[in-house]
Amino acid sequence: MTMSDKPSADTLSSLRSTVEHIASLSDALLGTVGRMVESGDLAFSVPVFVDPAAYFPAGGGQERTVEEAVLLGMARETGLEVPMARLIALRNERFPPSRPRFWGVLNFDLHSAKPRLFIFDAWERSFASYLCAHGKGSEGRNDDGMADYFSNKKGSKASSLGIYRCAETYTGGKGHSLRLDGLDASNSNARTRKIVMHGADYVSEHFARKHGRIGRSEGCPALDFGFATRVIEQLKHGSFLIHWKTP
Repeated sequence: MTMSDKPSADTLSSLRSTVEHIASLSDALLGTVGRMVESGDLAFSVPVFVDPAAYFPAGGGQERTVEEAVLLGMARETGLEVPMARLIALRNERFPPSRPRFWGVLNFDLHSAKPRLFIFDAWERSFASYLCAHGKGSEGRNDDGMADYFSNKKGSKASSLGIYRCAETYTGGKGHSLRLDGLDASNSNARTRKIVMHGADYVSEHFARKHGRIGRSEGCPALDFGFATRVIEQLKHGSFLIHWKTP
């Protein structure tokens, strides 16, 4: 057809029908996706292209030797010097350029009704602690609020011990969430198991007072919604986190 040709009425009618059909399919698809997101059946994220250097945070207010002494000193105050030493050793061995401001230790020696996720600020020389859930598969028969069993297997619904590197954030069925990459053999399947940090309504002081413990996740370190975004924003893009229980 040349530029001077005019499409026939039948051609226009056919094109109009095709466009309307495509539009109806698009609306149906968007509606289905929307319902899945609202119900939590679908978690998705817009791809974020992060410079690899962002995973090696640099800077800080002191030399590395001072930074390490500060972190170990704060960890000593909470009885967590051993897991902190493990975090520092792994950073020095595998990610020497990295200088994250925030470091995390999730202490599974503590009952779930106690704040047991410790976030250490290497720059401000301070730390805070938060309630944090363990997986349903980590409970014993007594459902006593203690994490006693750990697994790296898909479908176990258990927490995994070991060191994680905190990666990118996304928004899904659980709201603002943080992907975690397992760096040990004991947690190497974290990403494929979709073990992420997120907020949960079963993690709160009110829930703990009512039930004697907080609720359980499916293996994720779930936080009180009131603090989840703050902690996730602190840890994202390169901080180190260890899930710890004394051997």
